[in-house]
Amino acid sequence: MSRSLKVSQSFSRAAKSYDQQGIVQNFVAQRLVAKILTQKQPSLGTILEVGCGTGILTSHLLPHSSQYVLTDFSYPLLRKAMEKFDMTRVFPLVVNAEYPCFSASFDCIVSNLALHWFQDPKGVVTRLAACLKPGGWLYLTALGNNTFHEWRTSHALLNAPSGVLDFISFGQLKDWLPLSGLRDVEEEWVITNHENALEFLRGLKQIGGNLPQPGHHPLPYGTFKKVMKIFDQNPQTTYQVLFASYQKPEKVREE
Repeated sequence: MSRSLKVSQSFSRAAKSYDQQGIVQNFVAQRLVAKILTQKQPSLGTILEVGCGTGILTSHLLPHSSQYVLTDFSYPLLRKAMEKFDMTRVFPLVVNAEYPCFSASFDCIVSNLALHWFQDPKGVVTRLAACLKPGGWLYLTALGNNTFHEWRTSHALLNAPSGVLDFISFGQLKDWLPLSGLRDVEEEWVITNHENALEFLRGLKQIGGNLPQPGHHPLPYGTFKKVMKIFDQNPQTTYQVLFASYQKPEKVREE
């Protein structure tokens, strides 16, 4: 089974519980919208959203669009999003953004906490930037590589692999944005508290975010219990959230 299909299935299983458990996703979406709307444009024009999930980001941006192309590679999540909106100017599509099937036709492309799930995130950034109209904007959020350092540390103290994804570093994301045009990356930190390790893990499963690093094998039960016991001494998790923006030049520079 391909990695993309595993990710799609994991999020599809979480469609019913995603809205209730996606507290961080909702917070990051609101922060991203605040950054986007500082431009104070009357309309963001035609928007493409990649990895829409249940429409958390969509609900904030749809009123500011003329047309909205809503995509995810999980149909159950996409269907959940579709139930929330007037579909008059919303066009839902099941799309794997590894290979976006669009021309340079969007004024604005957005994606909230989806980039780190792709097999080739660098390629995704490049291909999405190519889908922008001249002068169009690309806005992305992703989890940085310092995310979940408490959980990683609990494993490291026992010399045990954690299975946590190799998230994207600040420098990587900035390097992936095209050199032409305006580009910027910012970071923010979010800390969540839990009753214990079990609650943390259940929360990840309920948003579909419990898929481990490719090739990871579950720890022996005894070792895993020790990991959870260490984590329970201070049961919190830190999210390093990266916010990236890129504006495509109005005109192609002549060499």
